[in-house]
Amino acid sequence: MDAPCFESLKTLRIKALTEKMSVEDVMRCLLGLSRDEVKTYFMLLNNSMTIDEIAEVLGKSKPTAYRIAVKLTKMGLLVRKPHIMEKGGYYYKYEAVEPETIKRGIQEVLNVVCKKVLEALSQDFAEVKRKLHESTSR
Repeated sequence: MDAPCFESLKTLRIKALTEKMSVEDVMRCLLGLSRDEVKTYFMLLNNSMTIDEIAEVLGKSKPTAYRIAVKLTKMGLLVRKPHIMEKGGYYYKYEAVEPETIKRGIQEVLNVVCKKVLEALSQDFAEVKRKLHESTSR
């Protein structure tokens, strides 16, 4: 299963009360990353790699490795750096952004999500039900 979060409120409640959440759980749930995307981030923490190298380590195709690298780069989790070849030309290597930067970003996401959840829960459920019923009965 590659769902970014938990299957149900019951599962979330059980996990929150009984199990310790891992960094992978947090990154998958709050950032919407797949297991391969989380694995790629951690793989690149101490070692910059080309797309070919990422694909090989993940056991995935080059297009899949490229999609993962582009997504993580757009999210600010990876940085793409050009490297000059001796006989001319260049290639790119990807490296992970420092964990402290990611932790701060996750904390910001968590603060926004908590605020929005609390705002949503403060709504009158009867009023929401009435509005939904009105919109579907038109």
